[in-house]
Amino acid sequence: MPGFSASVDIPAPAAAVFDVVSDLGTHPQWAADDLTMQQTGDRTWRSVSRAKGRTFHADLIVTVIESGEAFGFVSSDETGTYGHHFELRDLPAGCEVTRSITARRLGAGQLAFFCLTLVPVRRPALRTSLTRLAALFG
Repeated sequence: MPGFSASVDIPAPAAAVFDVVSDLGTHPQWAADDLTMQQTGDRTWRSVSRAKGRTFHADLIVTVIESGEAFGFVSSDETGTYGHHFELRDLPAGCEVTRSITARRLGAGQLAFFCLTLVPVRRPALRTSLTRLAALFG
């Protein structure tokens, strides 16, 4: 399925960055858009985001927790279902974080919306959120 990704170097160890990335409750602190998160279960969350004048309500399920190395979740909203994956890699002066967003199980209309509308809007927002994440560490 189609997707996109971005990376950033952060001047902190991967384990410290993982603690922030893997806590969905912290995502509003570094999100590119207005975002609220509410935990609804052990590995489930509900989010409300506002971007470009629209409001999106999503259900999230944490799918990957590999301490210090990877974190992932699946989000579903009215535009479709998307996989969000973070990979962390230690570097000599900190770590690299790569975030990927991949479309899943989209109908033809949703796929067109993703490719023509969401990717051009969300790719810059993805880079902005990673820059804000890095700013938390230095």
